[in-house]
Amino acid sequence: MNKFRLNIDGKEVLGLPGQTILEVARENDIFIPTLCFDERTKIYGSCGLCMCEAEGNPKLLKACATEIAPNMVIRTNTKRVIESRKTNLELLLSNHVGDCRPPCVLACPAQTDCQGYVGLIANGEYGAALELVKDKIPLPASLGRVCPHPCEDECRRGLIDEPISIQMLKRFAADQDLMEDEVFLPECEPDTGKNVAVIGGGPMGLSAAYFLRQMGHGVTIFEAMPKAGGMLRYGIPEYRLPKEVLDMEIATIEKMGVEIIANTKVGVDIPFDTIRGDFDAVLLGIGAWVSTGVGCKGEDSEGVIGGIDFLRKVVRNEEIELGEKVAIVGGGNTAMDACRTAVRLGAKEVYNIYRRTKDEMPADMLEIEEAEEEGVIFKNLTNPLEVIADENGHVKQVVLQIMELGEPDASGRRRPIPVEGKTETIDIDTMILAIGQAVDASMFDVDKTRKNAIAYDPDTFMTSMPGVFAGGDCGNDKISIAVEAIADAKKASGVIDAYLNGEAVKYEKPYVVTRDDITEKTFEDRERQCRPKYDILSPEERKDNFTEVVITGFNEEQAEEEANRCLECGCHDYFECKLIDLANQYDVKPDRLAGDKNTIEFEDDHPFIVRDPNKCILCGLCVRVCDEVMGIGALGLVNRGFDTVVKPSLEKPLVESGCVSCGQCVSVCPTGALQERTTMVKEVPLENDVTETTCSYCSVGCSLLLESYGDMLIKANPDKEGPVNKGLACGKGKWGFDCALLEDKLVDPLIKDADGFRETDYHEAFVLIAKKCQSIAAKYGKDAVAVAISDRYTNEEAYAMKKMANVMGAKTLCFNNRASGLAPVLGFDASPNTIDELLSTDVILAAGFDTVSNPVMQLKLRQAAANGAKVILVNPEGYEQHFEFAERVIYTKNELTFFRGVAKALLEAGKTSDVAGFEAFKESLADAATCDDCRGVAELYANAKKAMIVFTQNFVTTEAASLLADIALLSGHIGSPRDGIVQVKAKNNSQGIVDLGVHAGAEALEGVKALLIFGEEPNVDLSGLEFLMVSDTHMTQTAAKADVVLPATGFANTDGTYTNTERRLQPVQRAIVEEVDFNNWEIAAEIAHVYEVDFGWEDEIDISEEMDDLLPRYKYAEVGEVLGGVLAPTEDAAFVVACDSKFVDPMPCTDSLMNVIAERIPKMAE
Repeated sequence: MNKFRLNIDGKEVLGLPGQTILEVARENDIFIPTLCFDERTKIYGSCGLCMCEAEGNPKLLKACATEIAPNMVIRTNTKRVIESRKTNLELLLSNHVGDCRPPCVLACPAQTDCQGYVGLIANGEYGAALELVKDKIPLPASLGRVCPHPCEDECRRGLIDEPISIQMLKRFAADQDLMEDEVFLPECEPDTGKNVAVIGGGPMGLSAAYFLRQMGHGVTIFEAMPKAGGMLRYGIPEYRLPKEVLDMEIATIEKMGVEIIANTKVGVDIPFDTIRGDFDAVLLGIGAWVSTGVGCKGEDSEGVIGGIDFLRKVVRNEEIELGEKVAIVGGGNTAMDACRTAVRLGAKEVYNIYRRTKDEMPADMLEIEEAEEEGVIFKNLTNPLEVIADENGHVKQVVLQIMELGEPDASGRRRPIPVEGKTETIDIDTMILAIGQAVDASMFDVDKTRKNAIAYDPDTFMTSMPGVFAGGDCGNDKISIAVEAIADAKKASGVIDAYLNGEAVKYEKPYVVTRDDITEKTFEDRERQCRPKYDILSPEERKDNFTEVVITGFNEEQAEEEANRCLECGCHDYFECKLIDLANQYDVKPDRLAGDKNTIEFEDDHPFIVRDPNKCILCGLCVRVCDEVMGIGALGLVNRGFDTVVKPSLEKPLVESGCVSCGQCVSVCPTGALQERTTMVKEVPLENDVTETTCSYCSVGCSLLLESYGDMLIKANPDKEGPVNKGLACGKGKWGFDCALLEDKLVDPLIKDADGFRETDYHEAFVLIAKKCQSIAAKYGKDAVAVAISDRYTNEEAYAMKKMANVMGAKTLCFNNRASGLAPVLGFDASPNTIDELLSTDVILAAGFDTVSNPVMQLKLRQAAANGAKVILVNPEGYEQHFEFAERVIYTKNELTFFRGVAKALLEAGKTSDVAGFEAFKESLADAATCDDCRGVAELYANAKKAMIVFTQNFVTTEAASLLADIALLSGHIGSPRDGIVQVKAKNNSQGIVDLGVHAGAEALEGVKALLIFGEEPNVDLSGLEFLMVSDTHMTQTAAKADVVLPATGFANTDGTYTNTERRLQPVQRAIVEEVDFNNWEIAAEIAHVYEVDFGWEDEIDISEEMDDLLPRYKYAEVGEVLGGVLAPTEDAAFVVACDSKFVDPMPCTDSLMNVIAERIPKMAE
């Protein structure tokens, strides 16, 4: 077919007639945004984002719906196109109700993912929580002690009882890390060769160094004081922040490769020009170290000292003569620190002077309360009017102006107004002014602010001097808290990194959707739960020393209890939301289209799917995929216009709508209107790691994208690039990915004695297993020992177990094996053809098919029918299927009479063969009866140019499978592409088990006295055993009968391969590390070691390499490819006589995890 040439954004490309602009653009890696397109569904075009311009056409075109024409010239990013996309996004957002990010995150100046790390702590993932905190906060143990936690002020839990103790949970995670032998160190990019000087080692400077070092840059901090830490060290007392904690956190930054040069004041000890010449960029983070006065008469008297100066002197152990009466002016945390420090230094009377009431004090209320407990006298609604000195010029009294509150000022606090003629005088020995700080930037020749601080661009952090940046307290007249300085460090580091790479960027605050309709009424049904109480020193224990007031903070139980109070405000799909990504890309301003929002009341209780129609943008993807791809139609668009909404069919609950719980709707939703209901203790939005792997349930071999965070499995999505499923998956794959980790997972080996199971160590367990098996083999012979290997295990794991069995002299079996019906006819136990061949054949005979076991295979048959194949379903009565797409559906008695009739009809039509056994086969059909259906099926099948048979192996009997193979052999539809059989095996690695030589099933138990079961739950009588070992993830019924139980691991904890039902070698990749000491293959290796055989493997790669060397089947195999191509009957092929037997005899699955997820998935409503 001739291709059309066209030009898209200046790039010459080719496309086929009938393709759309969007399809051609995607093929050529040209990005055109869309929120409603899925290549598997019909064009819908509702989002309006894929608009583009075509030369010569005055109208904007929808790229998803416009077919290409020869010589088209298309532009996708013109000003007109961008404005159109922006407007359409703003329209979508104008009726989008939700919280992209929770209020706590938005309130944190550093945008720390509070909800994220709180949720991780709730799930017991302390290390992951710490790593998430340190993504934004390099000093979490310090900030966890001193941060005034603006996040908690906005926490909606406060509408119910008390805000989440976010600060204390941050401290908990950080302290847990500091107690480890190896503290967390973030990874650093390879060295860039660029070097940055950071002047000032406070929170801003240390944090910037931390972030820049991660980017690969060399960083040197120049610090004027003897030690780094800035105000955290010299402005905060020991009882709030032990300097040992700060030192440990600074040491971590130094371990990353940051150099700190202390006692070096720029402009005094080293010229600023020298630093500029030696470094590629300079960041000024010198802080604000100058205390400001109140402007009252006499404040220059001896004995009047600045708050910062006072605290610094205390930290440095400099001599201070306070006297017995001390007055501290100010209402912030520095003032509280000075008050409480004065108490600890022995002052008898400590006054706090503040011109407003306690309620208006900016200090943390806890600090105020604890100061009051320690005896601080609060003189609220007073302000220094005059300081009176004695004859030596030393302060002896302060005259206070009495104040009252007037109207609110710009800060929202009520303005203090002097009460005319009303004063109070108190005797004092020292007055400490803690009302403000100023910057000394005299040594830097850059533009200054009106207050002589450093002036810098608030978007780029660049000063007036090229390559010199600034942030934190030292610039733009903004004296801030430590977390704000750290926020500046994060932003400035990104800008500096871009500058060093020759780019010019500005920090831009990301757009998020927020809600303003949340009130106490929203949570009126929530149970009140107050914060756990942690131990603190009593006032008497703490007031005469600098021991840390909070003794230890939360313990593990308290931390998880507190974290579980979180209301989970932020959208769980924030990190995957395409809508918010595009909103930021196109710089939306939805407020210009603001109006009434159509809020929808809804209820739903699907066990796996969370619906929120208020986040829906009516893209229709969920409806179309459910209908057009899955053929279910459980969702639909209801009402019209502004009232349109997606609802389950007939407006029933989703579980009653015909939903099969496949999760396709969730996977395609671009906004979070449909989300996964996970099994995490506390669901939390996280930027997950994604691992490409293969589903561990049925034998189709669906490729999955497994999402994890730390060692938590979060969700699974079907991979659109999967060679077999191409974006399809069933409920088992979508929701069963974490079954191996569900509650009550085994983590320790168990041995059964007279009192039941007891925990033991692995060494005792391994030795007991080996010695018992040796003893029984010596007593009864080696055939009395058997090893059962589950077909859920990887090829590598199964190989290790079979090799262990060989060492022991034991026979191997798999309880999930059913004797092959193909092998005696075709000469091999494997599917001759591949799954996708079904999509291009002419006739498909689905004979003995179970959709519940293999939903994706049913979807393949549906696709084949849509492509023109004539699908015939023949099943026994009682095993009806949803095959409305089929050409013919026939239900028979549960016997082989019908297929004997089909075979007889083929013979009567003149079909014959010279393959061995034909005459006996023909003779066995002498008494077979035919019927119209038999003859109709035989005619359709025999006359097809290409035809294939599909059956489910552990569903049909062995005899039925043989007869189906006979029919294929007789008709000639075997041994060539799109002409043959797809045998659907039971499990993800049933074919791999067979390929490794494990053919036997339960019949091999005869005479067995010692049995080692790996991952199976067989429905057989084990009472004749003298010894039983079971290795599984949970205490199954079989494991409960065992003498030894060993913990097993799931598929997400291993690397390796599966061989699916079409002989395709499928990759399995580790996503997490389970809390189990030995992986599945390591158990086999350790038992063999007791037999004095060392396998010599370090990991799964070693096993794979050994398999390649010793097993010809794997030597030339490639991951992702089919082993052997289309299989033709071998020289040993022979017809098998057609006997009377059952048609189907469903064999219970022996994989307990498969059975668990099958039970959890709601049954489809009829």
